[in-house]
Amino acid sequence: MRKTKTIETNCKITTDINGLQGMTSLGRQTCEKIGEDAGAVIRIGRRKLYNVDKIREYMNARAGIN
Repeated sequence: MRKTKTIETNCKITTDINGLQGMTSLGRQTCEKIGEDAGAVIRIGRRKLYNVDKIREYMNARAGIN
């Protein structure tokens, strides 16, 4: 299988589970649950990506931030 190329950018639209863990400083299972609860899961083939904007909205709502 070919290695996925990554380009560093500050404004990602989606991220994988490892990126989500890095963003939130949470464990894998917790991040997967947050992604499901936020409705941020995007499946492309076998890949499972997470919509960063939906994750941020969900986390802000949980924290009570408008």
